[in-house]
Amino acid sequence: MLTDLSSIVTSVYLPIVAAVGSGMLISKLMVSYGGAWGKSNSRRIPAFLAQFLLRIGIPIGIANFVRSTELSASAWIAPVTASLAIGLGLLFSSYILGPRHSILAGTRRSFQLSSYVGNTSFIGFPVVLLLPQLGPSYFGIAVLYDICGTVLGGYGLGTWIATRGEKGKPSSSWRGAMIKTSQLLYKNPSLLAFGVGLLLKSVELPEMVNTILSVIAWGSIMLALLTMGMRIEQLSGSGSFQLPLRAVLIKMVAVPLIIGALLTATGFAGPERLILVLQAGMPCAFATLVLAENFNLDRAFTVQTLIISNLILLFTLPIWVLALTSW
Repeated sequence: MLTDLSSIVTSVYLPIVAAVGSGMLISKLMVSYGGAWGKSNSRRIPAFLAQFLLRIGIPIGIANFVRSTELSASAWIAPVTASLAIGLGLLFSSYILGPRHSILAGTRRSFQLSSYVGNTSFIGFPVVLLLPQLGPSYFGIAVLYDICGTVLGGYGLGTWIATRGEKGKPSSSWRGAMIKTSQLLYKNPSLLAFGVGLLLKSVELPEMVNTILSVIAWGSIMLALLTMGMRIEQLSGSGSFQLPLRAVLIKMVAVPLIIGALLTATGFAGPERLILVLQAGMPCAFATLVLAENFNLDRAFTVQTLIISNLILLFTLPIWVLALTSW
């Protein structure tokens, strides 16, 4: 067990903490010593990097890793698990929140989103790729979970949740939600990249091209962590953390615990089970903040869940790995 814990620290924590910490330091230095330029660009630069990664860097990484990944016959369990995680998150959140009139609509919707939308790409992908028990060979399952649980579940179902009950004509409200959903999905072409990766499996690429794609893929993963650090440094939460903590505990403890138990009970074990539980237990996604800002939800609540969930990951990650590493 000590050996496994040491490998997690060396292979996962050190590169992730180094990259995220570098991003936080860069952001801090820009604000403190960059003068007017640093302050004005401290938010623009991570926003630009995030868009670059979502639309170019990470899709190239997905296509490259999926191209070299052999999807098993049981890969279908990834979208099923993602859908189950969404359902469990919403079920728990409805129970915790109680009657509809007991809490402000914006806070209720932010709570619901935070209970199931996880950071399965910027954090989930690096964790899967860096863990010695997993690696690129199992990356395809993580991508399938991300597409169904975050891309479609977050920006698709999430947009419907964010606009539910808005005043005005139902048809126009629904139409507006669909338009905004399409715009947000367009900015995250993971599904297209996954398909390209599958098509490239049968194509023999020159060695130089393979090397370039690999450098871009791994470079994008580390740049994603650095961008996460810059964004985290800019978060500032205030007020009571009691309600945000409940949403995070649903997302990172209750749901992955049930997912792990159900997978074990139905005969799933090994790397696939570990990947699915890890993806289900990722911190709350910055997508929730995007939705909160686009649809006027509770931004302060969302920021609090982001801060808490990223801190809790430091403790939950080794627990899931040590508990589920049985092969």
